Amino acid sequence: MNNNFPNMPYSNANPSYIPNQGTQPPYTNIPNINQNYNSYIDEKYQYAYNILNNNPAQIATFYMSYPDSVEWRDRIFTGRVIHASREYTLLRNEETREWYVLPSIYLNYVIYNEEVNLS
Repeated sequence: MNNNFPNMPYSNANPSYIPNQGTQPPYTNIPNINQNYNSYIDEKYQYAYNILNNNPAQIATFYMSYPDSVEWRDRIFTGRVIHASREYTLLRNEETREWYVLPSIYLNYVIYNEEVNLS
């Protein structure tokens, strides 16, 4: 075996300076991040879902961004909210009679033209 690799890390180093891969890191007292993060995400989406569902048949403007599309980069949709869920919102444009299914993942924000019911 040839150990003549001068650019290799720790090639000529004293073995006592090589970090022990079996030791525990000093930050092991962190709470379960996945559980806390998932509950935060669920509450966040539940709140947005509640606002959209508590205001049925209101006219709203949806600001959407599609980062993977050149033609549809940023779009604005205005219409009456017909149905809303965690995954999408069904919107009907009153002027053109077009229906839109807007995926929630691309939603930036919503502006309502009327008073919003938050309960």
